[in-house]
Amino acid sequence: MAGEFYISGISGTGFDYQAYLAKYQELKMIPVKMLQADQTKLMAKQEAINSIKSKLNAFLDPLTALQGDSIYNTKKAVLSNPDVASVSVTQDALETSYTLQVNQLAQANSFKVGTINTISDINAKITASGSLTINYLKDGVSSSLTIDYQNKSLKEIMDEINQSQDLQASIINVGSSSSPDYQLIVMSKNTGVNNRITGIDDAANPGDDSAGVFSENTSKTYETVSAQDAQIVLNGITFSSSTNSFDNIITGVSITVKDVGTTDLTITQDTGSIKSKLEKIIDGYNQLLQTVQKATGKDAPLAGESSLNSMVSSIFRIISDSLGKYGIIDTASNDAETTKGLLKINSEAFDEFIKNPEAKTVLQNFASSLENYINTYTDNVSRISTNYSNRIRDIDERINRMTVNINKEIESMRMKFARLEVYLSEMQALQLRIQNFAAGLQLNNQQNNNQ
Repeated sequence: MAGEFYISGISGTGFDYQAYLAKYQELKMIPVKMLQADQTKLMAKQEAINSIKSKLNAFLDPLTALQGDSIYNTKKAVLSNPDVASVSVTQDALETSYTLQVNQLAQANSFKVGTINTISDINAKITASGSLTINYLKDGVSSSLTIDYQNKSLKEIMDEINQSQDLQASIINVGSSSSPDYQLIVMSKNTGVNNRITGIDDAANPGDDSAGVFSENTSKTYETVSAQDAQIVLNGITFSSSTNSFDNIITGVSITVKDVGTTDLTITQDTGSIKSKLEKIIDGYNQLLQTVQKATGKDAPLAGESSLNSMVSSIFRIISDSLGKYGIIDTASNDAETTKGLLKINSEAFDEFIKNPEAKTVLQNFASSLENYINTYTDNVSRISTNYSNRIRDIDERINRMTVNINKEIESMRMKFARLEVYLSEMQALQLRIQNFAAGLQLNNQQNNNQ
């Protein structure tokens, strides 16, 4: 057509530069994704190696304990009748046996303190003047507590008694619900005859009940629970205590009586702690074995790392060489779901082994040897983990740099396409004006020719 003007461009060709840039960015990111995949593999390796390190560290506490002396000096008390008493022992206790007979338990003294006149309201103020004195012994030494009761209620008197170090009080109703008669119960906080209450006095009525508030008449104020010392017979010898504890009769032995009766008491070596530590070591080996097998299996993060399996084998040899000949280590029963090669403690063999005078030396040497090996390998594992950390960090830095550069390149291209699109849009507008101008000229020419 005469006068037609056309400029090709993005809009004219239907070219979608945004889709082009997205695809271009996807292609440019392929090396980044490859690095990310490498990083993920390294992180899986590091996680696996750190898990193995954790299993190695679990050995250290029980190994340290077995190398010390205190665990072999631990004693325990065995009671034929634990309902009669409880016993704690220290390593100073001698290994021997006793017959223990508990004749009576320690008791705290208690008194009911009667009143001359009935008190029917525990919060009612006492208008009479006077004071209540409670005389008592504190570890055999005479003492007393005096309370001025004027303008105080029975409850306030009880509260004041309860603030003392040696006495405590409560309130009881010896009347009825419709006709109450409230009175004090005063008790020693400490048991035994050397902590008993020795008298109740009202200063307003010494010797009689003609005045005052609290009665000194033994029909109203009297002992309700007698003070009593605990008494035991140990191998035919009688001992007493103001409390239910006997701490200085046998060296390293503390006895707390709980009930009247007889029991045999045997002090013996406590091998339970030794066995417990040894069980933790064997359990640590089993967990390490399972963790390594899982981490180094087919398609596992550390597949092909034969040094880890060699490490487990070395630990097995140390256990076997040190303890195997005593029969205290057995192979655990296996089934389809159980990892092969697990170990367990043979309890019967251990009970015989620990009686051996050389048992302490054997276990200490074993623990020292295994700890030295594990410390060495733990250092190696730590270095491997650190190496993984460094490689992961380096890859992360490369990924960040590459991503930033790709994003910059894409953004630069997007800006160029955007400018080009603006330019082409302007050209298309110019093209339209030229076309319109040409069409106008053509129309004028035709009109002139028709004239």
